[in-house]
Amino acid sequence: LTVWNEEMGRLGGGIGTRGPGETQLETDKRYIRSRIQKLRENLEDVRKVRAEQRRRRQKNDLPVVALVGYTNAGKSTLLNALTGAGIPANNRLFDTLDTTTRRLWLPELQREILLSDTVGFIAKLPHHLVEAFRATLEELEYADLLIHVIDSADPERDDHIAVVDRLIAELAAPGTPVLECYNKCDLVADDEIPRGQDKVAISAASGFGLDALKEAVEQLLGRGKHHVKLLLPYAVGGMVAALHDTAQVLSSSYTENGIELDAIVDETLFGRLRQYVTEEV
Repeated sequence: LTVWNEEMGRLGGGIGTRGPGETQLETDKRYIRSRIQKLRENLEDVRKVRAEQRRRRQKNDLPVVALVGYTNAGKSTLLNALTGAGIPANNRLFDTLDTTTRRLWLPELQREILLSDTVGFIAKLPHHLVEAFRATLEELEYADLLIHVIDSADPERDDHIAVVDRLIAELAAPGTPVLECYNKCDLVADDEIPRGQDKVAISAASGFGLDALKEAVEQLLGRGKHHVKLLLPYAVGGMVAALHDTAQVLSSSYTENGIELDAIVDETLFGRLRQYVTEEV
């Protein structure tokens, strides 16, 4: 901001006076301070909107899956391929600056999930950029599953994986499962792609491996869950409300013998209701 030239100097008529250069510098500083304050207010508004969106998702009991990865790894292309989102997916850094969320139906779980694209990470992300992207990156904290999209053909792949892993550890909730998704697998030799649990190879551009990716998402979201049919006596009918609050109730009906329910429950709830299970699907 400092102006140093022959026309605008710090000193005007003499010692203790202000020249045009100092006057312009103060004006510019005031404008920039005002602009920064306005942007911070806008970011706070975005946070409030996203908090309300998350509250509605939790009320609707929809699992959230977030796409994360190094910038230009193909996250937006993958979101388009899975959901038909139609968002821009260009070959450039930081093409995605805001979260885009779309619904995706998973037949094995018999439910919808919310799939969110996020801003790409970079090495040595400056602190002020982390703050600016915080409204977008907060999505990681509330996700039920993270899909780490990796550019298989990236010459610095291992370094970039380490960068993303470090930021996931910083931003995501502890214990959030991570699925490593090796995108652009058609551009490298097959033996260059790691294999194992919670790893899948795909090509978002061609559609290769998308079914395997969905199956892996279903398995991770369903890990520790039980799909059961229950018959609750009317004497314990109060547990129906608990089921609706903490489990996924697919159907319910009232019969002469009690309340029949088809539900997906977690391990804790399964243990409490085991005596009422008539069938485990």
